[in-house]
Amino acid sequence: MEVGYSDLQSSNLFVECFRESMPLVIAAILLYLYYNKRISIIDTLLYAFASEAYTILVIGPTFTATFFVGIFILVEQAHRFFTGKQYIRKEYFFLLILPLLSNIVVFLITQFYKDPFSYPGGRLYAFYTKPIYFYLKTYLPFFAIGARIVQEREELSFEKFAGSMKKIAFISCGIAFIQIAVQLIFHNVQLSEFLGLQSRYLLQEINGPLGLRVQALFGEPKVFSAFLSLTIPLFIKDRNYKAATLMFIMGVLTSSQTFWINILAGGLLFLCFPKLMPVRLKIIGTLAMIVGIFLMITASKEYILKQYMANRNQPIYRLLLERSAYRYDYGEVWGKSNIILGIPLQRDMELPVVDFLRDEPYLLISGYGAGNSTFIPAGYFFGQATYQNLVAGVGGHNLNMRWFFILAEFGAVSLVFFFLILTRTGKGTSPFQRSYLGYVAVCFFFSQIDLFLIIVALLCAYNNGPINEEGHEQSK
Repeated sequence: MEVGYSDLQSSNLFVECFRESMPLVIAAILLYLYYNKRISIIDTLLYAFASEAYTILVIGPTFTATFFVGIFILVEQAHRFFTGKQYIRKEYFFLLILPLLSNIVVFLITQFYKDPFSYPGGRLYAFYTKPIYFYLKTYLPFFAIGARIVQEREELSFEKFAGSMKKIAFISCGIAFIQIAVQLIFHNVQLSEFLGLQSRYLLQEINGPLGLRVQALFGEPKVFSAFLSLTIPLFIKDRNYKAATLMFIMGVLTSSQTFWINILAGGLLFLCFPKLMPVRLKIIGTLAMIVGIFLMITASKEYILKQYMANRNQPIYRLLLERSAYRYDYGEVWGKSNIILGIPLQRDMELPVVDFLRDEPYLLISGYGAGNSTFIPAGYFFGQATYQNLVAGVGGHNLNMRWFFILAEFGAVSLVFFFLILTRTGKGTSPFQRSYLGYVAVCFFFSQIDLFLIIVALLCAYNNGPINEEGHEQSK
């Protein structure tokens, strides 16, 4: 029996309604379990993050279960603060006001020195109000989440965090296997989207050896790959090499360059730097070694690309080099290189921002303002899919390289303070935990894992003793 057009429309409508409603359903279930003390705050956050394939697209792609959980905690923490039950430590108060200070400096620069921005439709007011929207929607919820973790520090531990990570990894791999089986057997896009896959990652030649890029219920394959790369050291520490191998194979099936870079970073950091070496030196040393490796790859690019072109039909070459080859486009088509310190930047994301800051280097001090990427002149994005949106002043621009994101939006001064505060460790932090914090901080350079860095940083920073109700350390 043939499927009618009305039946197909009904099917698509059902899938869309299901996907649109899931973030609220997941957030409600997780918050119910959390406030009934069935799961911890870290479990709540991790499970929400692992379900970001479902979003309320009619509002925006960032309206996920994580967003709703964060907003709920923000409202709760704001109530505690205004009723005198919550206090803010001095160093965190400075972090709280850093984005505001950055935007004040940007305002002074544009008023009294130079205005390098463009304002589609002449909406100058949007340039000064968008940072407020970013601050309330994105920044403050992360701050509130951090405060909640500190308050419950007595009930939390790195070991419990690691246990939750490993449990979610197994569940996600199970979901990914189901997605693979369903898509390869039925070849039904609607059914795969119902299970969390996105249509743009299905049945395209560049989408990996299976013709699709697995993502479980994570927001994107590259996010799933980043999560898997963070679990592998935890399994290796437990000498569970079978599980580590499973995570590696699943990471390969995401066909994400993020996964390979994170694995490289983990190998360098855990193997090349002494256990007792300070965390910050491990981070800087690992990043320096990665840059050196990329510079060597860039120097050998012609040979590598020639080998790839000669063997591109072989599965191993396609698996390892196909997506990388697209990144190393040196200007024959685009007219300019996208390579910075040997690293191939995404032409539709990091490269336009780098070009803009090259032309306006004074903005490196203050950044261009939180959420203000919309006002970078559209010419920097010419030739990209986002160009027309920038001309119209629609949407925003999110950078995957998160330390660079902080530099671009908040400035170098803020970057230094974020780095110093998020890489502290307490006296009770074990050598592995210090190395793992360094690993997460290095991966943060290449991946959107803000939530994981906050969780691990706080678990390591407060590993001295119990924490009282206001978030201050109690005397032992």
